[in-house]
Amino acid sequence: MGIVKTNTVDHGTHLHSSIEVQQELLLTTVNGIVSLNAVWHVLEQTYDIARGNRLHLILIDALAMDGKLTTFERYRLASKTETYFRFRQFHPRIAVVGNPPSVDGFGALVGKNRWVAVEIFSNRAQALSWLTV
Repeated sequence: MGIVKTNTVDHGTHLHSSIEVQQELLLTTVNGIVSLNAVWHVLEQTYDIARGNRLHLILIDALAMDGKLTTFERYRLASKTETYFRFRQFHPRIAVVGNPPSVDGFGALVGKNRWVAVEIFSNRAQALSWLTV
């Protein structure tokens, strides 16, 4: 299907995303500087597009993302994600590719504790392998 949406989010920072349907997988590539509102905007768009296309496999590539959210902000993203999924009865598998400090696994841990199927990886090959199991 190809690229569904490209976006630049500016909530005090610059965060760019590209969202692309690849067969049964939704790929979101993110680069730029993180902020809570900008990251949530990208995640919400990703979830909306996945749901709208009935895709339950999501790969988020955040290797080019810079900056660090506070512990509370990472907790908040995970909490908002779980709430989004629960209210919409949507249960995708999410693989996030990234490195500290932008992606450190805390948000994924919070999500897992709320029954969100999410894992963190350092490269796409590992993430794709987990998604297709």
